[in-house]
This record gives sequence, structure tokens and C-alpha cells, in this order.
Amino acid sequence: MKGVKLSIRALCSVLSVCIIFFTGIAAFADNDTPSAVKSKHYLEEAVEKMVQEGSLTREKADKILEYKQKRKDELKKLTIEERAQMKKQGGRGSLLKALVQEGIITEEEAKAIREKLLEMKEARVYDGLQGLIDKGVLTKDDINNIRSYLLKVREERKASIEKIKSMTPDERKAYFKEHKNERKDILTKMVEDKVITKEQAEEIRKAIPELSRFRH
Repeated sequence: MKGVKLSIRALCSVLSVCIIFFTGIAAFADNDTPSAVKSKHYLEEAVEKMVQEGSLTREKADKILEYKQKRKDELKKLTIEERAQMKKQGGRGSLLKALVQEGIITEEEAKAIREKLLEMKEARVYDGLQGLIDKGVLTKDDINNIRSYLLKVREERKASIEKIKSMTPDERKAYFKEHKNERKDILTKMVEDKVITKEQAEEIRKAIPELSRFRH
């Protein structure tokens, strides 16, 4: 059991790094791509945990959530045309970056929130994988095979990001348009590459729905 737990933790670490690369390349494709901060209530959970741990004051936490709600309300008021124009101009940018620019939090606090969000994500993935092992859906070998596959994907992502960085905005647009239909969610790719079975992929989607958003 100890060996299985170590394998799960090793996979969680790889997934955390892969998440950064998947998000990074998505940002080039679409500057208004949803981030972990915008998903569900993760930001609320993160700042509440930080308040309980004493790393963030209640006053600061309330200001963060008030600003997030303000941004959400402002977006709702925009017309379809205004939203399209905003997206064309690069979107609104990162919420945490905006909070720093508004003087609501410091760079150090923004970094601490990102780290807390990542820590929470790792915990969700760990619990999901442990549940799949307990149900007999995945074995230790499956976990190790998925980890090896994602390490390979991570290296491919690194190369792609470096290639895209050197492109002009028009070249990037053409590149993503050309390869748009080639990208599939990572679980579908793992089934095609015989890393996991179709049945295992469906169970992973249920246990860790975040993984379905990552495309390769």
C-alpha cells in the first residue's frame, strides 16, 4: 500500500507540472481561457483556508472575493459584441494579476494563493486516484504508466511552447487554426495510445473531471 501511495504522489506531482504547461499553451491559443481561479469556488476555498491558517487576514480575503464578484457582475453586463471585442484584445487577464494591480493584494500574496490553489488541486487528484485504486479501476502499474506517459507529454509541451513563443501573433493564430482539430483531450489520447482502457478513462473522468479539460 505504501508503494501505491508513493506512486500516486509521484503522479500528482507530474500532473501539477503538466497542468501548468497545458494552461500555458492554452493561453497562447485563447487569452480568455478559464483558469483554476475562475473554476467553481476554488478561489473562495483557497482564501478561506489561508485565513484559517493565518497566512491571510479576513479583511484581505473579503476584499478579494468582493473584487471577484465585481468582475463577474461587470462581465454579465457586457453585450455579445463587447465580449467578443474584449476577447480579441486579449481578454481581461488573470484575476490575481488584476488584484495586485489594484493594490488589493501583494505579489507575495498572489504567489501564496497560486500555491494554495495548486496544493488543493493536487489533493483533489490524489483523492480521485486513491478512490479509483480502492475500487479496483486502476493498479499501481496503471499509475506508473500514466505518469510515464505524462512525463513524455510534458516534454512535448515544453517544445511546443518554445516554438509558439517565437511566432508572431498572426503565425500563432494560423498555427492553432491549422492544428485545432488534431488536439484531443488527454484521456482520449491515452486510450488511443493504449495507456489506459476506454472503461478506465470514463471512470477517471468521473473521479477527476479536471483532466478532461486538458487537450494534447
